Amino acid sequence: MKKAYLLLLALGSATLSFGQKMEYSVQLNSGLSSFAGESSSKTIAMSLSNSWGGSAGVSNPYGSRYNVTYGASLQAQYVATSGLLFGTQAGYEQLRTRAKIDRAVGQWSHSSSMTHPADGKAVIIADYINLQPYIGWRIKQSPVDLDLTLGSDIGFSQQMKERSEATMEDGTEIKVKEDRSEKITDFRPRLGITGYHGHFGISMSYAHGIKNYRANMDGANMKLYTRVFRIGLLYRL
Repeated sequence: MKKAYLLLLALGSATLSFGQKMEYSVQLNSGLSSFAGESSSKTIAMSLSNSWGGSAGVSNPYGSRYNVTYGASLQAQYVATSGLLFGTQAGYEQLRTRAKIDRAVGQWSHSSSMTHPADGKAVIIADYINLQPYIGWRIKQSPVDLDLTLGSDIGFSQQMKERSEATMEDGTEIKVKEDRSEKITDFRPRLGITGYHGHFGISMSYAHGIKNYRANMDGANMKLYTRVFRIGLLYRL
């Protein structure tokens, strides 16, 4: 029993000497996201009817052009006097991607051609519950705390939908609204830097997904990954 008390005392002394402190923050962020990989597209065509003669659609709306993202999260981290830190963020965010529509394919009006000029965009909107465990280093302390962190997003997909629209030469607008069935847990290694002055902070980060959204599909070069730039405003409690 005496040894147990001595061990607890030693552990308590070590914890106090290590000087860890807990920090809590709330964050609002925005940024840019897109898809990457051979299955992503920068410019695409809209089909005026699907293979069954139905409504218009886009076969590959997963754009490699960046679009605006939104999110909010809570953060908790331990910071040692040595500068070592580790923590996690948990939040909800909406990632958006974009591809340009520059043509429409199919029968249209009295034209004998099957390809028609068009102008529009295909947008994928994906909602995630996001968890980000990380480690890092406080490279500068007081009056400005500067943290460099390395971690990984673990994004639990909640829903994914397509919102595409194109305008034909004669001014006709064609819109596509479709709920996509992709349900995926996305892993995105993430590098970030955060600066605090008092209660307020600014963060910047980049995350590149390693989870292939097309892993279960047949075909050559079926690869599709997410990439996300974020800028956030934090309030340290």
